[in-house]
Amino acid sequence: MNKVGIIGAGKVGSVLAIALQRAGINVCAVSGGCSDSAKILADRIGILFCRDTALVAREADIILIATPDREIKNVVNLLEISGEMRAGQIVFHVCGSQSAEILAGLRSFGVAVGSIHPLQSFSSIEAGLKNLGSSYFAIDGDEQALVKAKEFVGKLSGTCLYVPPEDRALYHAAACMASNYLTALLHSTVTLMKTFGVDETKAIKALHPILQGTLTNIETYGTLQALTGPIVRGDVGTITQQLQQIDARIPSQAQLYRELGKYTLAMAKQRHTLAPEQIVELEQCFSHLE
Repeated sequence: MNKVGIIGAGKVGSVLAIALQRAGINVCAVSGGCSDSAKILADRIGILFCRDTALVAREADIILIATPDREIKNVVNLLEISGEMRAGQIVFHVCGSQSAEILAGLRSFGVAVGSIHPLQSFSSIEAGLKNLGSSYFAIDGDEQALVKAKEFVGKLSGTCLYVPPEDRALYHAAACMASNYLTALLHSTVTLMKTFGVDETKAIKALHPILQGTLTNIETYGTLQALTGPIVRGDVGTITQQLQQIDARIPSQAQLYRELGKYTLAMAKQRHTLAPEQIVELEQCFSHLE
């Protein structure tokens, strides 16, 4: 059972198809929605392009559903009525927010089901291919599916992270915070820097070393011990000046700064470095808009 078929050829599906093929896996067929992405992928890696999803089920022993999350149930329904499912096949989805149980209806055909979600950002196919190596992959599902998932992840030089089905939404929330919310936070940061004349390209270049240094410190010391800056030092005057400037010049960012300040202060309290009066003054700084 080595032939892999891909249903859905967006960025994630395309990256996995290319990466698996490069790793020596027999990727044999792909189908997609209304866009041309599946045909483009098929031509790029020399596999069968299927207009009908059922044809992928006919060709493949292992199926990866890489459609948008909202389409997974529709794909399952199509596979159930296709007449092409057979005992011994394995079907995965690559969605982060759902467990393998969304595929449960396929078990009646003797099919093993699982999920295999790359904990990575896919802004483009080429960026995804570059970043995929040494990523973690969230997996769950039937025993046979887990065995195959571990094999695939190993081939991709990744690491498996088992996430219980009931915790999948929390896992995906954490992934969103690490990637999407970090991007949003940096957008806010760049917005502040634009206020004093630094364009986005230069701002991102200027921020890159401190971001890299922070990540290195977090990896080395953990989040609490890596925390630096005016809040953990109890520097109320600095925070007051920052807020006055933000309130006056770019008030759209004031609430976000205060909410992050509250959370950072809660972290700082766990370090036990702040005097009680410093905590009170900082809480007052973050408690309301000026």
